Amino acid sequence: MGAGKLGLMGKVVVQQPVSVLMPAGFGLVVAMVLLISADSTSFGDANVANLLGYLCVWVPMLVAIGVAGAGVARGGWGSALDGPGPAVRSDAAAAGAVSNPTGGFDSAPARAGGGDAGNGIRSRKSLLRLSIRPIDLIWGLGVGLMARTVASLMEILGFGSIGTAGATFGETVYNGWWLFGALLAPLLLAPFVEELFFRGLVLRGVYARVTALGAVRWAAPIAVGVSGLTFALMHLVTIDPGNTATVVVVGVSTLIFGLAAAALALATGRIGGAIVAHVTFNGLVIVPALLGI
Repeated sequence: MGAGKLGLMGKVVVQQPVSVLMPAGFGLVVAMVLLISADSTSFGDANVANLLGYLCVWVPMLVAIGVAGAGVARGGWGSALDGPGPAVRSDAAAAGAVSNPTGGFDSAPARAGGGDAGNGIRSRKSLLRLSIRPIDLIWGLGVGLMARTVASLMEILGFGSIGTAGATFGETVYNGWWLFGALLAPLLLAPFVEELFFRGLVLRGVYARVTALGAVRWAAPIAVGVSGLTFALMHLVTIDPGNTATVVVVGVSTLIFGLAAAALALATGRIGGAIVAHVTFNGLVIVPALLGI
């Protein structure tokens, strides 16, 4: 809940939060522009090109997250990522309520010495709901497996076989470049950074903004839709529009995963399950490719 001022008749009026969608949108646009530029540039070393491709996406996203986090530290954007927007609530309710990303409120009294709970300012970990519980492993594995199954069916329909649009590897040279390109980037770093951005920042930012506009009933579906669509668009910007089959297969596959991951993050109030789902979704392509299956 955003910081409020004590009004007449013992009411707390929650102030309008500043939206975090500006840094999120800016980061997304910059990432797409850099990615397109890198894809259209010829590099002498494929490993360098691969690294730059990832950095073109990760750096703008992390900067956007950092800017949003700085806003939270100043108290300007903390409430923009919590539940409902402007509201009038009683002192008793306002004093013990901490909003969650699904729009409800969990009773959580402020801890002594911890100003975050008392004034709505959150740590960056809370900003992104960066936490994971054992149940998130189960949900994440399930969502990732189902999304990859749908993606595989799309590949069969579009290409006639599974894995045509997946990872391919040339002659294996087991060095640092291989470790980064085959394992670290697709299985750990990309899922972590992308889920922080799309499900930790974009999803919650859109949800809070729609709620602040008064459309509480539509906040969840719109937030899930925007998070899923922007995720899919990011994976389509470097694909040749003339290659219809690839556009459809990659577009539908990433959209379905993006929607599922967003729904999971919104339902649990954490992005841990979405990260596990992303690792699973990518791993079911990367691992078989590495094993030659």
